[in-house]
Amino acid sequence: MSELEPRRHAKKAVQPRRMPSEVVPVPADEVPEFVREALQGTSLLDPFAQLASGWFLFDAKLRFVPVDATHTRIEFDAVGKVRGADVLLYTRRLGEIDRFFVALQDELDRRAERTRRTADGRSIEGGD
Repeated sequence: MSELEPRRHAKKAVQPRRMPSEVVPVPADEVPEFVREALQGTSLLDPFAQLASGWFLFDAKLRFVPVDATHTRIEFDAVGKVRGADVLLYTRRLGEIDRFFVALQDELDRRAERTRRTADGRSIEGGD
């Protein structure tokens, strides 16, 4: 008879919140400086852009987890400070999270370009 009874799942079972993350080839002790350089000049630090996008309604959570000696996982999430902000501004929150990771990738690309230029013997300032 137990095989015929429907299986009941726990009510309101909640999955753990997944924080968006990216592994970067930067040692854990250099990551805070790397993030500062990546975000410099972006709309994520501009107070007027934050006001226009409703970013002030979110609390940014940033965590650095060492993967090995040369790589670090950067986890970033934005949790609503105001009830309902996650729902009402869902697409904006995702946009801001995407912008954060794009800024990280741009900084990685800039560093790779600098490394490539110095390895080729050309000047870092460009133009050669």
